[in-house]
This record gives sequence, C-alpha cells and structure tokens, in this order.
Amino acid sequence: MRVLVATAAIFALTGAASAATQDCKTLTDPAARLTCYDKINPPIATFPVPLPNPEHHIPLTRPDGTQGGSGADFSESAEDADVKAKMNGICRGC
Repeated sequence: MRVLVATAAIFALTGAASAATQDCKTLTDPAARLTCYDKINPPIATFPVPLPNPEHHIPLTRPDGTQGGSGADFSESAEDADVKAKMNGICRGC
C-alpha cells in the first residue's frame, strides 16, 4: 500500500513540474521565459562568498608547538632552497 502511495506521489510531482516547464516553453518574450525558468529552478550563486574577518588575532602554531609568525621570521632551509633552485631552473618552452 505504501508503495502505491509513493508511486502516485512521484507521478503527481513530475506531472506538475513538466506542466510548469511546458508553460515556460510557450512564452515568446526572452525575459519572461528566463523569469519563468528561474522560478522553477533558482540560479545558484557562482561567485565566492567572502569569509568573515575574525574579531581577534588567531595565533599560528607549528607542529612542534612553537609560535609561528606571518612568514617574515621564516628562514628557508637548505632543502627548500635546493628545491626552489631546481624549480626555477626548469626550462619551460625551450
């Protein structure tokens, strides 16, 4: 019995959606047609939403527990310098 009720509900909902879409297809004015389709399926915002600014400074900590900075006090290790030199030495488009 539940399956019959669920099937009837699905057919009722799809019938209403297709009837609304059919009404939008008959409109000749492009602006009215777009408005009609936007009412059926609202557009999704594609622009990035800015994150809120924190009310106070959030301190950075390193995995060893020492305080981290903004990057000004960061000293580059020898391994990092080697990798950076190799990356900058790659010939692109030679």
